[in-house]
Amino acid sequence: MFNPIQIAKRALFPLVTSCLIAVAGASSLAPGCGEDADAWLLKSMRRNFPTHVIAVIIQRDPSAEDQHQTVRVERSKDGKVHHVVLQPLRRQGTESVDDGKRLRVYLPDQNVMIDQASPHLQEDDAETRWKLAKKNYELKFGQGIKIAGRDTHCIVASPHDERMDTRRYYVDRKTGYPLRMETISEDSSRKIIYDTREIQFPSEIDSERFEMNPVGGARVLSYDPPQSLKAADAKRKLGFAPILPPNLPMGFKVQDMQLTTSDRWRALAVRISDGLVKATVYQWLSADNVKIRSVEMGTAGTVGDVRLMVVSEMNSDIRRDLLRAFTRAGDVGVLQPAGWCLQTIDPAQDLVFAGWEPYFFPMRLTVLTAIKSHNGPAICAGP
Repeated sequence: MFNPIQIAKRALFPLVTSCLIAVAGASSLAPGCGEDADAWLLKSMRRNFPTHVIAVIIQRDPSAEDQHQTVRVERSKDGKVHHVVLQPLRRQGTESVDDGKRLRVYLPDQNVMIDQASPHLQEDDAETRWKLAKKNYELKFGQGIKIAGRDTHCIVASPHDERMDTRRYYVDRKTGYPLRMETISEDSSRKIIYDTREIQFPSEIDSERFEMNPVGGARVLSYDPPQSLKAADAKRKLGFAPILPPNLPMGFKVQDMQLTTSDRWRALAVRISDGLVKATVYQWLSADNVKIRSVEMGTAGTVGDVRLMVVSEMNSDIRRDLLRAFTRAGDVGVLQPAGWCLQTIDPAQDLVFAGWEPYFFPMRLTVLTAIKSHNGPAICAGP
């Protein structure tokens, strides 16, 4: 089930008149009085904006660490979203539209459209994640720069746990819209997760941009949203007691538990976050004959008869630390390696979407699927 990224809403912290005057007369990009870094971070985390947005962004390709993809983004101020992949050629034309009720994704190479309930029907959890981020990171202003012709505020999130990367968020200083996000690792290496090349804030946007209908006989695959569960109900529906550590490392907390909707792969998706970074821990019975194909952003293990896999953009060492917390909470656990698999969608196959991993900023999406093959169902992650 898709859980696309949740991003900014309208600004909640207006400046008093005296601050506006001070900022208007200042030549630097420093924030005005009455503002703080965590307030600007919250602005960028909310779901909607008070203005329309049209942008071209560059982001890391989820299937290739050193490659990037170019995406055109259109957002209406009431939260509707339209994405089109422009580059690379192998993804060109991949398109998604979220009109607030339904999320539709068109995959041109397979002529398949995926149709499901919009995640915007769920409550915006930006403030919950923001409060958790303030516990796990020191938030302060860095040096703002111009990005795509816009002045920015730079919010530096320095982790209290040294295993986590420092994160820098560059947001438009007028709207709070996120323009760039980068990470700084312990060895000072810098990675740009996504960047904005062009951006406009038009007064009007065509409502037809947020419509999508199947073309050329496209096969439509419809899915119901996953069921949220409480721990007491999980054992009855899964056939095993969910493994839930009393404490997770690096300030991570359990945000939600969901049951996958596939009868062939009955798994529990435990969604965890430290406020800025997310991960999902999948749990299922090994007797279900589900085999793990290599998953670059996944780390797998076992606890008795239960299989587990942590899926996240974080590095493998951090995923292992998180997985160990789960294996120690159960019986003696065994960690197993996982690599990468890019699985194309063949309409002739019996395909079941099990999850879409969310990331903090727009467009970083990974589909986790369960695919029926000659050797039984196989879990495979791919964009």
